[in-house]
Formats: sequence, structure tokens, C-alpha cells
Amino acid sequence: MLCGAIRMGKKVKLIVCPVCGSLNIRKSSPFSGWLLPDEYACPDCGYRGPIVGEIEVDEDEIKGE
Repeated sequence: MLCGAIRMGKKVKLIVCPVCGSLNIRKSSPFSGWLLPDEYACPDCGYRGPIVGEIEVDEDEIKGE
């Protein structure tokens, strides 16, 4: 399944880059969110920061059913 997915029943919440909309966004460090606020990095556009977008989609859309 996708890296930034959070299951919510039949809905899945995905995090997206706020600059380019890519789903390829990850926490920038394994320590991010532990002592300091979460910081994310997008390898597609180079964005680094604490803000991400969230979209909610049906689980069936991800599976392609």
C-alpha cells in the first residue's frame, strides 16, 4: 500500500506535497516528530517543511476495483 496512507474504514487518507501534489512525500528524518514537529521532504520538487496536504479517497479507488 502507499507510504503515507492512514486507514479510516473504507476511506484512506493520503498525504500529498503542498507544492506539486505528489504522493511521493516522506518524513525527512526518522527523528522527525519525536522532539521537534514533523518535517516532510518531497524528492520530486524539493519541498521541505512541516505542512502537507491530505486527501481522502475510497479504498476501492486505490486497488483499482
